[in-house]
Amino acid sequence: MIELSNTNAQTIPAGQSVTFDKVLLHTGCAEYYRTEGPVFLTQKAAIYEASFNGNIGGTAPGNAQIAITLNGAALQETTAKVVTAAAGDLQNVSASTLIKTPCCGIVTFNVLLTNTGTTDINFDKAGRLIVRRIA
Repeated sequence: MIELSNTNAQTIPAGQSVTFDKVLLHTGCAEYYRTEGPVFLTQKAAIYEASFNGNIGGTAPGNAQIAITLNGAALQETTAKVVTAAAGDLQNVSASTLIKTPCCGIVTFNVLLTNTGTTDINFDKAGRLIVRRIA
């Protein structure tokens, strides 16, 4: 299991990912994390749970959207959307999903938390991304 957090608030442009600069907990070897990069899933024929929680908002009034991405593709079931009335307004969002890795071949999955909207968003400090092998 790995639990990541960010120590500073960030502005995330559309299509870019949150930078997690703090490892809160890392146990075992089923996940690999490169500083400020994606979480790599390393076990074949495994099931992982990926979840996030954080405060997001628009850099201007309007929509803000974020989701877990797997190898660059948004996992739609994890998409969190908020509408803010003013720049700087933040709302708490969270989502989780299960990910199954194949039984053969090389496991090259990487997990990120990405702005999947069309406008820049604010991501507050102390957000969390957790990835853990459950089977």
